[in-house]
Amino acid sequence: MSEDKTIGISNKAYDRLSWAKREGESLSDVIIRLTSTKLDGLQRRGEKEILTSDEKRLVLSIDQGRCMGAESCVALAPLVFALDDSNLGFGFPREPLGIRDVMEREVDSESIILAAISCPYKAIFVKNADTEEQICP
Repeated sequence: MSEDKTIGISNKAYDRLSWAKREGESLSDVIIRLTSTKLDGLQRRGEKEILTSDEKRLVLSIDQGRCMGAESCVALAPLVFALDDSNLGFGFPREPLGIRDVMEREVDSESIILAAISCPYKAIFVKNADTEEQICP
């Protein structure tokens, strides 16, 4: 029989765990789920809408066929982008770049746009969710 342990966590960590919590899960369940999930499981492919800290709603998408793993986007916006280098190179499925689950108002729009612009392969697309205007590339 295991006994319960108590740990202290910061308010930021508590907020993130609460945000990631699914119906019926305890915070302990969330920690176990998130720490046992591979990077692939944390990444999202396809379109992802993000509400930024400067109140802009951006829609991000990635052309996986263009991504060659330069990682400039990861360096500039590590809370948003994640690279799985085991999916780089040739062969299928080839989906090296993912968009992380981002809490609302956690990242500013400028960081996201600069990260997308930095991609030498123009693999990241950003548009304004309200106007449908393509911001980049």
